[in-house]
Amino acid sequence: MTSPSQDEIESAVRSVGDLHISTVPAEHSRAAGHAAANLCSGAGLLAASTELQQMITQAIEIGYAAALRDVRDGDFDGDIQEWRPDLFFSRGDPYPWAP
Repeated sequence: MTSPSQDEIESAVRSVGDLHISTVPAEHSRAAGHAAANLCSGAGLLAASTELQQMITQAIEIGYAAALRDVRDGDFDGDIQEWRPDLFFSRGDPYPWAP
């Protein structure tokens, strides 16, 4: 397997950058940036080029923003209720499965 050329790397960086611009809305950028920083902080990316670090960060932000959009659109409403029933019942209410 051959290493990618500098032109191929630059093209990939531009493509991810363009996708980032079109898919990460302002209201999700802070949360997406925070998530990317958390993932990248322990990943040993300090030795990577700035270009590569930026591309990886933007790719993570794209995925995070897409997940936030899916949650906002209700795609996981049933799952969220299962994962976090405490969000749907007050402390005094019994859970539906409680005896």
